[in-house]
Amino acid sequence: MVRKLLTMGSALLIATAPAAAQDPAAPLADPILTTNETFRASIERIRGQSGLWSGAMAAIHARGGRVLILTPDQVVVRAEESRTESFDTTELAEAAPVVGPGSTVGVVLVVVNLSLLESAHARRGATVREIEADLDRILIHEVYGHAVPYLLAGDTSGRCADPVPGQDPRRACSMRRENAVRAELGLGQRADYTLSGLALSGTR
Repeated sequence: MVRKLLTMGSALLIATAPAAAQDPAAPLADPILTTNETFRASIERIRGQSGLWSGAMAAIHARGGRVLILTPDQVVVRAEESRTESFDTTELAEAAPVVGPGSTVGVVLVVVNLSLLESAHARRGATVREIEADLDRILIHEVYGHAVPYLLAGDTSGRCADPVPGQDPRRACSMRRENAVRAELGLGQRADYTLSGLALSGTR
């Protein structure tokens, strides 16, 4: 079944706003757009400590690329041409390129189920810092691991895959990229592709 993430409401306007509409006296600090303050805070933490992340953001911004970070209520999934459905609320996160003519990619949508993350942490009595650290890990994986390669390539040839069955997860493209930024932030090294390797783990 073909699945495609579609933005809803104001999020679509943010994603498609032309560069010419931006105030040239106040350029964007990076190509990441979101209306969620929790995501904004996470991006600031990562950007402040990772040279790899900052360099990639500058390169993408120069190319006019955009990463739009959304919550599940801001997207629908087009399962078939005539049918849409809600984002699967059991999914923690997903990155999806917006593919244009000639397989070009100028925008990547990243959906993070913040409510699911927070509720899972609440059940285990996690601290605020533990929740923040796991959100940082998720955004590093989805943005730096998946979105950035698409936008640097400018087309679907930039796909950076997750591990396939039988592969050492640490050798997969997305996880190698994720671990490089994790190392800069002291967020541990991810050695497996299960949920415990990405979030809600004891590895700090």
